[in-house]
Amino acid sequence: MNTTFQQVALVFSLSFISGCTSTLSTVEPSKVASSLSSHSVSGNPVWEAEPRPLGAGSGAQLWIRASESINLIHAVPGKKGANLVYKNSHNEGHSFAHTKMINQVEDEVSAHGENNPQLRMGPGIGIYALWEGERQIKFARSMNFGRSFLPPVQVNDDKGQGMHSFFTMETSPRGDIYAAWIDGRDKATEPPGQASIYLARSKDQGATFEANIKVSGNICPCCRPALAIDPKGTLYMAWRHVLKGDERVIVVASSSDSGKTWSNPVPVSKKGWVINGCAHSGPTMKWINGQLFLTWYTAADNKARLLMTTSSDGGKTFASPQAIQGTVLDPNHPHMAEVGGKAWIVFQGRDPDKQDGWGPAVPWLVRVASDGTSSTNPQALPTGKNGIAYPQLFPGNGGRLYAVWIEFTKKGPQMVLSRGRAASGS
Repeated sequence: MNTTFQQVALVFSLSFISGCTSTLSTVEPSKVASSLSSHSVSGNPVWEAEPRPLGAGSGAQLWIRASESINLIHAVPGKKGANLVYKNSHNEGHSFAHTKMINQVEDEVSAHGENNPQLRMGPGIGIYALWEGERQIKFARSMNFGRSFLPPVQVNDDKGQGMHSFFTMETSPRGDIYAAWIDGRDKATEPPGQASIYLARSKDQGATFEANIKVSGNICPCCRPALAIDPKGTLYMAWRHVLKGDERVIVVASSSDSGKTWSNPVPVSKKGWVINGCAHSGPTMKWINGQLFLTWYTAADNKARLLMTTSSDGGKTFASPQAIQGTVLDPNHPHMAEVGGKAWIVFQGRDPDKQDGWGPAVPWLVRVASDGTSSTNPQALPTGKNGIAYPQLFPGNGGRLYAVWIEFTKKGPQMVLSRGRAASGS
């Protein structure tokens, strides 16, 4: 049996005996607006009535500078695959210009679902992009405010053509870059239908990446991991782990030595989701003011829910998970952002009062109080008549907010931008 698998199984059995964590919420979404109390969170943001089209493509990622200049990367369809492009806006997203192609191998980019490009900023002027190209994890950077991108480097260090996909990226307080992804190089030793997570670090702003480090095996192969870093540089990784009997549970492990070694993974809930297949939906996680905030999708007990938990002791224990989707049906693909020192979560789901609960999926926003004990009822963001998928939220400055998602049209997937402003005190 895989050593990490044994460790998770042991922790899964013991971590709840002490009472530090307890069972999942069993509150029916139809009975309450939210299983978290909503007494301490102020008014909803105001969104523009008509979101702005960004054109054909997928995987839009934004990063907003202090000047409110917006950096944008996204995948655009090519002849045989897709390409990754960079644009910027100097008018708060009213228009984008100065398009630059980032990948050098034409049509190599694979961008679908949660396997979409990632964008981060360095401590100075660096702009970092991560994507899957030709079944490899690739990284490129601009060191001149996006006017050009240096040649890409390959992050994974194996020579095979196995799966390298469903990736994430973060930068540490001292400027190191960390990339993590789901990897199929251990196919010969992993159980069928499972994979591994690998991590790589760059200490030179992405010029090179160090040797890959295996974080864990027994991974649900299509649920992207989440990575968070605290002010001291401690890394936290969350993923969907596969236990015996196809029980899939979200776990968190930490590393205090730049990813060289990792703690035993800690399950964040007492009960997982038994399913013989991959949910294609990974967790989302942030370190905010001394706490880890974590949200994920589950359909355990035949109930589609988004659960949220927090840890105030560096991922050693977690609070009892609570459902946050309220009455929204089919909630999925959460994305968390830090806004004003609080966790804000966007996700897709259906309005129970429209078309008997089978209307198009729309984007929703939930705002969590700073202590994690209360949240707002979900707020629907304005959208068109078409269904949407994979919403993401990016905070600007001065209360400005930017949300992006994919809208399904007769012309194919279209990227959409919605701009909003946070209410005072939210």
